[in-house]
Amino acid sequence: MASVGARAFSFSRTRWGASSHRYVRDKRPRALVVERQSEYAIDYDLMFNKFGFRSLFTTIPGEAGRAVSEDEDIAVALIDADTVDLRRCLTVLQRMRPLKLIVVAGPDAEIDEEYPCDVRLVRKPLVIRELEKEVAYL
Repeated sequence: MASVGARAFSFSRTRWGASSHRYVRDKRPRALVVERQSEYAIDYDLMFNKFGFRSLFTTIPGEAGRAVSEDEDIAVALIDADTVDLRRCLTVLQRMRPLKLIVVAGPDAEIDEEYPCDVRLVRKPLVIRELEKEVAYL
């Protein structure tokens, strides 16, 4: 089975077609978004871009751990608890270097109030302004 790593994708900065320009490394800090087919993916990307982050997306906790271990520019991680296993994500990310974590979850999601690390929780239905406040406090 082929392994797929974190994918860097920015809805707001996508360019179509080939370019003859040399790749210039983006110096912005990165935000890791762990989600699987969430309807909020574009909102996450636009919000992080607004705060000067470049978004990376992964779909499973293992990919998230590998991304954090390989990319020292990742400063914050957002976990969509409705689409991925929150407990596994927190366990994997807790073993890595310290990160600022945001968890987004629906009202029906069963989430312990005791986390193994410092986590900010935002409930769905998502009001982007509330999520932006959490990012601004990081």
